[in-house]
Amino acid sequence: MLRRAARGRPREDPALTAVLLLYALTLFAGATLLFVMQPMVGKMILPLLGGTPAVWSTCMVFFQAALLGGYAYAHASAARLPPSRQALLHLVALALPFAVLPLAANPGLLRGGEANPVLDVLTLLSVSVGLPFLVVSATAPLLQNWFTRTGHPAARDPYFLYAASNLGSMLALLGYPTLVEPRLPLRGAGWLTQTTLWSMGYGALVVLTALCALTLWWRPEGAALPTPADAVNAPAGPAPGWGRRLHWIALAFVPSSLLLGATTYVTTDLAAVPLLWVLPLAIYLLTFILAFGRWPRALHRAVVAITLPLVLLVIFLMVAALPERIWITVICHFALLFVIALACHGALALDRPAPLHLTEFYLLISVGGVLGGLFNALLAPLVFSSLIEYPLAMVLACVLLRARGGRVGLGLGPGALRAAALVLLVAALALVLYSESATLRVDFSFLARVLEWSSARVGEWLDPIERPVNKALIYGPPLVLAGLLLRRRPLHLGLALTAVLLVAGFVDARNSEQIRQSRSFFGVLHITRDRDEKGYAELRHGTTLHGRQSLEPARRAEPLSYYPRKGPIGQLFVELDRRLTTVRMAVIGLGTGTLAAYARPGDRVTFYEIDRLVRDVAFDPRYFTYAVDARDRGVSLRLELGDARIRLDAVRRERPEERYDVILVDAFTSDAIPVHLVTREALRLYFDMLSPRGILALHISNRYLRLEPVVANLAEDGGYARLLQHGDTGDIRGGVEASWALLARRPEDFGAMASDSRWTEAPLDPERAVGTWTDDFHNLLSIFKW
Repeated sequence: MLRRAARGRPREDPALTAVLLLYALTLFAGATLLFVMQPMVGKMILPLLGGTPAVWSTCMVFFQAALLGGYAYAHASAARLPPSRQALLHLVALALPFAVLPLAANPGLLRGGEANPVLDVLTLLSVSVGLPFLVVSATAPLLQNWFTRTGHPAARDPYFLYAASNLGSMLALLGYPTLVEPRLPLRGAGWLTQTTLWSMGYGALVVLTALCALTLWWRPEGAALPTPADAVNAPAGPAPGWGRRLHWIALAFVPSSLLLGATTYVTTDLAAVPLLWVLPLAIYLLTFILAFGRWPRALHRAVVAITLPLVLLVIFLMVAALPERIWITVICHFALLFVIALACHGALALDRPAPLHLTEFYLLISVGGVLGGLFNALLAPLVFSSLIEYPLAMVLACVLLRARGGRVGLGLGPGALRAAALVLLVAALALVLYSESATLRVDFSFLARVLEWSSARVGEWLDPIERPVNKALIYGPPLVLAGLLLRRRPLHLGLALTAVLLVAGFVDARNSEQIRQSRSFFGVLHITRDRDEKGYAELRHGTTLHGRQSLEPARRAEPLSYYPRKGPIGQLFVELDRRLTTVRMAVIGLGTGTLAAYARPGDRVTFYEIDRLVRDVAFDPRYFTYAVDARDRGVSLRLELGDARIRLDAVRRERPEERYDVILVDAFTSDAIPVHLVTREALRLYFDMLSPRGILALHISNRYLRLEPVVANLAEDGGYARLLQHGDTGDIRGGVEASWALLARRPEDFGAMASDSRWTEAPLDPERAVGTWTDDFHNLLSIFKW
């Protein structure tokens, strides 16, 4: 029937229609498997590395590299083998992953301790899931190449199948956190688990691919491959030149880097969970679907036109540090990702080559994606001490998209000196305004006095907008000046925006009296020290305070920030000191080591910390002395380096007699939650390590998430007694408001705190909508402070 289709009218032949549906279904299935695997595998290894956002960035680098390997295999086999042999080779390759299914992550491949987490993650992924991912990733370019041999009328321009493939990818990503993750366990004895169902889906993909291969063997040789001249919207000349190839790579690099940058920026203050991974990745894939569908040039020009204003707005919000609702932060940054990715992918789609060069085109797009991932996940943490790679990707997008004909140039020629002078002017203006050497301000209180308005009206209507207006007057002019005067000079525009970013970072470090800024796999640390002798040294992780110590000699041993003696933690230790002569405590999350201030001579303190950089800071007396002072006064101090759950489990096996009177969980990275530390399985481990009357203390202060119902549901599920206190600073200099929840096996284990009104005023009530968090389930949307 397929032979007759070639001689008849293919548009009306049901056999060719069936072929089209078969290819579309196979591509859809392959893409679905590929992009369900990504968050699923990421979730498998996330608890092994402390739940840090960098886990996902490193996973993305691996997935992009494996995708590049799959595309390289597709390109090489398409170039060197006839279609029938290529199909046979691919069917053999598809059979190999059955040897390693179902998918699993071997924690033994993570060395922990002083080892480089990035290399460990890449090794683990390569051994555990590398082969299945590589083989499945080759499906899209190979099948599109095969489709050009089917004789179908649409085979002359098979790029529309790329949009169908990405539709499957996007639906898989959105379906995973909403349908799959809440309902199915990752693994288990039954067949209704994520890994088992993935293996079944892979088997279906192999069958569908074999059916696609049959269409190649049944086609006559003469009707195989259309010539480049038949391709739609593609040149019929020779192979693309190196300039065009490099332009493709650059256009793929920017969205890839921006994807990881936006994901890291958002998850640093929320939580590193699949939901917040898949949303930006789904947006990224949606732009592929739109761009490689029917993408008109007029719409592309409109998207490119709004790119610069949107970049200027987001950079302003970042350098001005305006307090924002979390939904505003998410919308702004994800909208920017959508616009820039759509503009870059639209430029790629409009410049796509003839089908003859299809596999090379996809290969180079993959190269750009890998380079973007490598830049963010591997190079940037080594070169930069902040997350500046994210706004730099925005700047690069403006340079590329505003270049004429894809050529940036060196910025020479007529007007080059004037443009260079404007760059210096923008930088100088930024330095003057951001350092407040000269300022523009509005004072609504003065205006109210002139107009004789009541102070109540001023406070209600004008005060809320005074700060944003003043921020706009300070931080806006350099950005507006660069956008208006340099919009036609892409290279100089990029230099001006980069100068603004550098000036903003420099001034912020000077204003905050920063003495050190360092970056590790787990985030960015800032250490500041006041010039005033009655001031403080502070540690911030991301945007959140992680500890504070007084510079006054008389107050050096006083616990501050979230742990003052008059606060919830001080009350807890009063109870522990009253009933125990020696306190054995475990602290998950070292910070500045403040909790060591509560240890008396002879007490035993074990800190569980995953970040080597935090350890180095906390034990360096040039910065903080809580840990060093505790050791000097006779406290037995121990540090377990690695993920807390892994190390606690190891301690339980290696030192079975070891138990703690109190375990304090304070391991949040910025405001992000390591979700695996507040699950049913985690609480079981904690209580296994507690003495019979032991108490579990959970620090649940968070700007964006309501953790009270999470703890309440876990306590209800495990049958634990619970208390809650929202502590205030009162008259404590250097104290910070903090919320602490206490859990114990029985109410009497709390001692006097069980009847203390400070612990009984605030209820800790379960909420059914939140559910009981487990290693396989957590409902983050239900606890957002929208």
